[in-house]
Amino acid sequence: MTDLSTHDEFFTTAQAADYLNVSVRTLARRHAMRVGPPRVQHGSKIGYFRMSLIAWLKSNERNPPQR
Repeated sequence: MTDLSTHDEFFTTAQAADYLNVSVRTLARRHAMRVGPPRVQHGSKIGYFRMSLIAWLKSNERNPPQR
């Protein structure tokens, strides 16, 4: 069996919100609007993989508009 901790950090909702510098409520709102980062739900527990948060941030990266 593979240990996930050797491959990727797993964050709670509070840790993920802190990592993204947003509130837990903002993270929940983004999920409800289907514009937030991917998350994992196991029973009543919700969490986020650090690499998924980074990939989501990168996917939202935009160049400044040209003049």
